[in-house]
This record gives sequence, structure tokens and C-alpha cells, in this order.
Amino acid sequence: MVNSYKIMFYGGGAWGQALAIALSNCNTKSSILVSDKKRMQSLNNGISKCFPGITFPKNIDVFMDKNILKNADIVFITTQSFRVQEAVNEVISSNPNVKIILTSKGFANDKGELFAEIISKKHPNLIYGILTGPTFASEIAKNLPSAAVIASESEMLSKKISTLFRNSCLRLYPSNDIIGASVSGAIKNIFAIGTGISDGLKLGENAKSAIITRGIGELSQIILKLGGKKETAFGLAGIGDMILTCSSPTSRNMKYGLDLAQNKNNENIPLVEGLYALKSAKYLSDLYKLDTPIINSIFDYIYNHKSIDKIILSLLNRPIGIEFKN
Repeated sequence: MVNSYKIMFYGGGAWGQALAIALSNCNTKSSILVSDKKRMQSLNNGISKCFPGITFPKNIDVFMDKNILKNADIVFITTQSFRVQEAVNEVISSNPNVKIILTSKGFANDKGELFAEIISKKHPNLIYGILTGPTFASEIAKNLPSAAVIASESEMLSKKISTLFRNSCLRLYPSNDIIGASVSGAIKNIFAIGTGISDGLKLGENAKSAIITRGIGELSQIILKLGGKKETAFGLAGIGDMILTCSSPTSRNMKYGLDLAQNKNNENIPLVEGLYALKSAKYLSDLYKLDTPIINSIFDYIYNHKSIDKIILSLLNRPIGIEFKN
């Protein structure tokens, strides 16, 4: 059994808990760093508010003391996206030789910069990876079979993390496309809002399928322009995550779109990553003059309050063109 201080999750929300539970189920011990005393006490007593039907494993230690960062070999950053940079800086200041796995999905700012880009510039010697793919935390916690991608420039690290989860419910596929994995994790939330709007307006299954499929085309354009690999858009990180997030109201982003279209109060949805990603994607599309009509339409509907009838008419009357450009 792995020492509890060696593998650590920075952030005790649903995703951090789910990944720790997955490791626990294959007899690998880990620790979670939280900022809330009540959450720490609750989890250490076997009670998870995120997963009320599951007894939280005893071989996962939960702490508030940040000194445990000094003992970690691998730290998974499982905070909300707006806290990622702060968390990484804190971990590295405590433990300069640690390996870091980012699990939060999104752009770092409205200019379309990726967390990976900013972190690489600030910490050029850091060895890190991106864990992303079609995974709902609730299903991981229930030990249901899932698959995702671990992307890193370090082949040794990606294989190490894949091996770490090998006997768990989560199968990881190593990749070296950090940019493609990062962009995919951010962009898919935009289209989830779009399919939520489509369902809310009862536009039909054909429309939803078109949004997802054409969304992959737009995703691949952005990945290529930022220096990633087009094939990533057609793997687990891209189309895999897109299908999951765009097809289930369990997705916060899809639920936001659904509620928005039905004029429901959606202020209580805790975090809608797609809203932040939408501004970044629109900025990148305009900057590089990309052909992204779905992204543009979702932006117009949410921020410019353009009528859905005009949006549909505009999309259907676009100039004829081949499905994918080289």
C-alpha cells in the first residue's frame, strides 16, 4: 500500500474525492488537502456530502495542514479552475521537486491562455500532466468503468499515472498532446451549454447531434492553431468528453443551457466553466479568423441576446462548404 503522504489531492471536492476513492478501491492509499474543517472531519468519519450513498474509505486521510505538501511525490490539483494557478504555486513553493497533475478544465483567462502555458512559463522545470476525458465524478466514486487521458511531455510520468490507476475503474491512456488535451477539456463545456439550449428549446435530436459533431470540427481548428494535434479532438479528451458532457443534464454546463432556454433561474448552479471558456474561445476565433459558427452562435445567444430564430436561419443559410478542411 502506497504511503498516504506520497499521493495527494489538493482540493476535497467531488473530483478529488472520486479519484482518491478510485485509488482506494485498488488498495492504493492517498491523502486529500482541504480548506474546510467540517469537510475534513466529515470525510475522516466516513461521510461524504458529495457522495452520500458511499462510505468514504478509511485509507484516505484528509488534512488541513499544508505542511504535508512537503512529503508528496505526486499532487493532483483538483480545485475549481479559478484556483489552479494559486494551488500550483503553493504546492511548488512547498515542494519544488513534486510532480503535478492538473485535472481542472478550462482556460486560464479570457485571452485563451491555457493553464499549461502559464505554468510552463513560470515553472519551466516542473514535470506535470493533464488528466482529462469523459468522466463524471459520481460514476468514478461508484466504481463504474471509465476511461480518460493523461497527457504529459514526460512519457515516464504519463505511464506512471496510467499504471497507478491500472487496477481501478478508471483506465487512463497516455498522450503527449498537452495542448490538445487542455483545449478539449475547456471547449467541450461551451457545446454542452449549446446542447442544453437546444434541448430547452425543443429543437430536436438532429440539432443536438449537429452541434456535437460540428463542435468537434471547431474544436480541432482551435487545437491546431494553438499547436496541438488534430487527432486529440477525435479521442477520449475531445469527442469522448463532448458526447458525455453534451448528452446528460448531469453536466452543469448542459443544465445551465437547458435552464437558460427555459427562462429558469440558474443562479444556483455552482460553477459553469463553459461561460468562461466561451469568451476565451470567441477571442481566439476572432484573433485567428477561424470558422466557428457554433461557438459564435452560442456567444450571440448568451451575450448579445440574439434571437434563436435568427441564429438558426443564419446557421442553415451559411455558404456551402466541405465538412472538414485540411
